[in-house]
Amino acid sequence: MNSVLKVTGALADATRYSIYEYILKEHRDLTVQDIAAQFGIHPNVARLHLTKLEDVNLIGSCLQKTGKGGRPGKIYKPAERAVQLAFPHRDYQLLSDILLGALELFGEDGVKMAEAAAQKAGRRSVEAEMKGAVSSLPNKERLQLLKTLTARIGYTAHAEETEKGIVVQFAIYNCPFKELLQEKAAATCRIHKAFLQGVMDTLFGPAVLSQHSTMLNGCKECIYQSVAVN
Repeated sequence: MNSVLKVTGALADATRYSIYEYILKEHRDLTVQDIAAQFGIHPNVARLHLTKLEDVNLIGSCLQKTGKGGRPGKIYKPAERAVQLAFPHRDYQLLSDILLGALELFGEDGVKMAEAAAQKAGRRSVEAEMKGAVSSLPNKERLQLLKTLTARIGYTAHAEETEKGIVVQFAIYNCPFKELLQEKAAATCRIHKAFLQGVMDTLFGPAVLSQHSTMLNGCKECIYQSVAVN
């Protein structure tokens, strides 16, 4: 209970909460000066907010040499482990571990069933946001809906219309399933990708989704690209 109160207390301040959101969305190391400039506050105030976020393990920091001599400066980034709050207490991490463990018992057939369920979940997530048929939406509104839905699972989506169709690139820098990657990476990534496939197929029709980079191979991010033929 003490840890819950500390986390909620740290995020109760509107500016501090906005700083935390900003750090999560950025995919680079940030300094006190970066935060001060972004939010128009004095560096000492920015440092205070960052210290409070670090004290409750929402972010982490390390020292980095500036190359100009003097003391190394601190850089900040999201914490390696996620902080989850639920009232009353819920342990969805445990449930995820159990379900993925059960999939392993079924081997490849189990993972394929999970992929089918994930695609269905992607379709349902689109349909839940819709008041009418997807076909009645202009592409601009479909793309906005895509960005909203994918942001919920940690992705930043960039899209453009080309002669080949609608090309969408998804980038994720802070995987929402990071805790599952150590032992169950292959199945987790395939399920995650299947959800994206379901969203794309529902919004734009059959789409070809390919992966260009993955954090599992040491990259800084996972990049997917999808082409939906007009």
